[in-house]
Amino acid sequence: MPDESTPSEVARARVSSAADSALASGILPEDPHRLPPPTDWWAADAERHLLDKPKFCPMCASSIHDRGGISTEYWTADTRNFMTWCGDCGWFGEVVRFSRVTILEEDH
Repeated sequence: MPDESTPSEVARARVSSAADSALASGILPEDPHRLPPPTDWWAADAERHLLDKPKFCPMCASSIHDRGGISTEYWTADTRNFMTWCGDCGWFGEVVRFSRVTILEEDH
């Protein structure tokens, strides 16, 4: 019997999850936002895009994805811009992600 303080090797095998079973049986649709393999050079950018893109319309708060809207990312220098259209209210505009913002407040 191995000593409990000594790590032992464990054989790793893929364990089928409930989601894998549901996908294989046709209960769940295939993920439309499948990420590229982690070894691809753009994998980190694809992940950041899915995490950072606008999920809701800034005008009406409706879901961009569920209401047929679209959000396309482009870059200006080190700024990430999301050109976004809402399929619910028709709002079209640019959503910009900032890492830091300095705002001056006017005297009252």
